[in-house]
Order: sequence, then structure tokens, then C-alpha cells
Amino acid sequence: MTPLDWDYSALAAHYNRRAPYAEDALDQLLHALALPAQAAVADIGAGTGRLSLPLRRRGLRVTAVEPNAAMRAVGRQDGLDYVAARGEATGLAAASFDLVSYGSSFNVLQPAAALREAARLLRPGGVIALLWNHRDLDDPQQQAVEQAIRRHVPGYGYGSRREDPAAEIARSGLFGPVQQVQQRFLHHTTRTDFVEGFRAHATLLRQAGAAREAVLRDIDAVFGDSGQLAVPFHTRIWWARRGTACTP
Repeated sequence: MTPLDWDYSALAAHYNRRAPYAEDALDQLLHALALPAQAAVADIGAGTGRLSLPLRRRGLRVTAVEPNAAMRAVGRQDGLDYVAARGEATGLAAASFDLVSYGSSFNVLQPAAALREAARLLRPGGVIALLWNHRDLDDPQQQAVEQAIRRHVPGYGYGSRREDPAAEIARSGLFGPVQQVQQRFLHHTTRTDFVEGFRAHATLLRQAGAAREAVLRDIDAVFGDSGQLAVPFHTRIWWARRGTACTP
């Protein structure tokens, strides 16, 4: 396995403090997909299992693909089965999966190569699904969090994780029309866990550099003496079916 461009080893211990995907959004997705009973899923960039586990709870047979050993170690505590591989070259058998999913991971892959690999893994008519959780930046407290970040990282950018991937999927020529599911929800958590969850936010940590502790202190200060938080998020999902005639 080639060296990783993004090393998540130091993030693994904090990753499960991040918001889960909205249960309603996952239910809407699976209802739309109408997958067969015990459908086979390759969850690419599975991390600690934030998507793999809820898919497994819904009766799907999940193979978690994750190149980072520290992430795999956390997920194995919940009984996940892992393949140690990158999303662009999983080594899994062709045409073996009904669903290939990416839970907040597609943005760290080489998109064209990842889409070719997904098409190779999927049975005809199988589905890719790209998921992200986005904090609701129209919320006043989350606007204050953004201000806290940008005081220390003026040019802070989210990269492609907040961009619509539909054009990239269409450009590949390997999939049909892109559909979307979106669900706003409240993540009920403690202030400590919310702030500590940013220690698993690679995009922020990389750009903050030596200012990361100052950023986290200022984020914490946004919430004053509040012990419990209800943080508004959107789970956003883009999905498309593999073309029956495509040749990845």
C-alpha cells in the first residue's frame, strides 16, 4: 500500500466524538435504493465505522475499507471487518457489491480513480453513495464558531467536502443521474465532546497548524458555560446507479 496523503493516526481517538449521520437520511437513502436483503456494501474510507456501523445495524453486509491502522483499531472494538486498502485500489473482487459508500471520505481520494474503482466493484445497477455531515452555518452559534476559526486562520477553506460532487460523477460516464438526499438534524452532545471532535477535523487542523489549540479554545468560548449542546447539522448524500453498459 502506498503512503497515505492524509495521515489520520492522531485523529482516530477523537473521531467518534463527531456527529453521526442523520438516521432519517440513511433510512431515506435505503428506501430509495431498494437494495436486496443483506446487500453487500463496500464502505470506502470507513474510518472508525461512523457509517459502517449504522449500515450494518440495518441488515447490510458491510466490508469496511480503511488504510489507517489507528482507525481500524477503533472500529474493530465494535466488531467491524476491515480490509486495509486505499479507496482507489481496494483489491476487492469485481462486481461483488450492491453499494459502495463514502462517509466523509470521497474528498480525500483521487476522484476519477475512486469512481473507476467503485464502478469495478459494483454489480450492474449497483449504487455509489457519497455522504457528508455539514454544520449548519446559518445558525448564529455556528457563525460564531466560524469567526473563532477565521480569527486564527483567515483564509480557512473547506476544500471539496462542501462542494456538490454531481459533476464529477457525471464526468466519469460510469453512472446514471445523480440523486440527492438531505436531512437537517440536531446533534445532541456535550460542549467538551463537540470541541474535542475538532481534533478529528483534518481540514481544520492542517490549516490551523501551530494555532490549533488557540482555535479550539476560542471555539469552546463560544458556548460559555453551556454543558450540553444541540448542534444543527445537515447530512447530505449524493447517489447514483452504475450504468449497465459501462466498462470501467
